[in-house]
Amino acid sequence: MKILIVSGFLGAGKTTFIRRLIRRTGRELVVLENEYGQTSLDSREISAEKNVNVWEMLEGCVCCTMKENFSASVLTISSTLDPEYLVIEPTGAARLSALLENIGKIRYEKISLLRPVVIVPPRGFFPNQNQYGEIYLDQIRNAGTVVLSKTENEEETLIRSVCRRIKELNPAAQIVDKPYDRMDDDWWNSLLRDEGEAPKSTVPEQSGHSPHLHSFTLKNVSLKNPVQLVILLQDLLNGEMGAVCRAKGTLKIGGEWVRFDMADGLFAVKGEEEGADPKTELVFIGDDIEKAKIISRFDAVL
Repeated sequence: MKILIVSGFLGAGKTTFIRRLIRRTGRELVVLENEYGQTSLDSREISAEKNVNVWEMLEGCVCCTMKENFSASVLTISSTLDPEYLVIEPTGAARLSALLENIGKIRYEKISLLRPVVIVPPRGFFPNQNQYGEIYLDQIRNAGTVVLSKTENEEETLIRSVCRRIKELNPAAQIVDKPYDRMDDDWWNSLLRDEGEAPKSTVPEQSGHSPHLHSFTLKNVSLKNPVQLVILLQDLLNGEMGAVCRAKGTLKIGGEWVRFDMADGLFAVKGEEEGADPKTELVFIGDDIEKAKIISRFDAVL
């Protein structure tokens, strides 16, 4: 069983990347999802793809608080499902060096580790480096491949600056600085091939994820008007409800199911995908989250 870790900070676009990987390679994959909080939003997105079996690990980080359960889950997947490939998506606040250490302890001839992929949106690179440097830089330094996401509308000068900084941190990493949908099938398949030894951890294992980040989950809420959601997201970006760096979820607004996503100073709101089986799940991640203010914006039943 070959293990591919797809890491990246909160809101980087890991789930979207994994969905593209499934489609572009056409391989049958098992995906181990480590979600932040009590939500299974990303797991449900990936489960919509063909040729995929999704395992969930909620409310804990596989690189620290749940590392024993994580090791047991990997060994269970190997012995019971025996897939050719296991793709692991850790929480956005996980320390990649610690995850590599954990997998290293259970590697043997049947379990091997491919070069980790780290997803990085240029817009959030320098702010996240400054605010969450210990975790953020650990992911960059331990990457085999760094894929820039959400580059379509970014300035070339920003992309070049980010690439230079990544090279300083990890000279050996391959950097993909153009939209990854443009990469050919051979590149996508190369991510699943053994092409040399996977990098060993370059940072000693310490605490797993940032002690300053916490999650807050809502499930029984609704809104009457989409404008209410837009105003809420704008207020979150303005810091009016604490230092919320990531928010995502699905909920019913005026009888219609809506999905929202907020990260790196931007937010998006769209209808649920056709054929989806949505349920109300919202998660807010950050520091000093003012939960009462968030709850007051919804028709909540707690």
